[in-house]
Amino acid sequence: MKNTTLSIVSLLGGMLIGSALTLALTPKTGEEMRHLVHDFIHDEIDKLHAACKDSIKPCDCEKK
Repeated sequence: MKNTTLSIVSLLGGMLIGSALTLALTPKTGEEMRHLVHDFIHDEIDKLHAACKDSIKPCDCEKK
């Protein structure tokens, strides 16, 4: 359990540091990066909603 917790904390810390370095060293301005990240997140959310909507089937029990 102790090793699992340490691994998860290390993974999250590495992701945080990597994200911060990437945003700090990018040649784009902050506003451009915020728009790119915002658009990417909304596109992924739209894809997820479309996939969920296609996988949900109506219940036959309500038709009786």
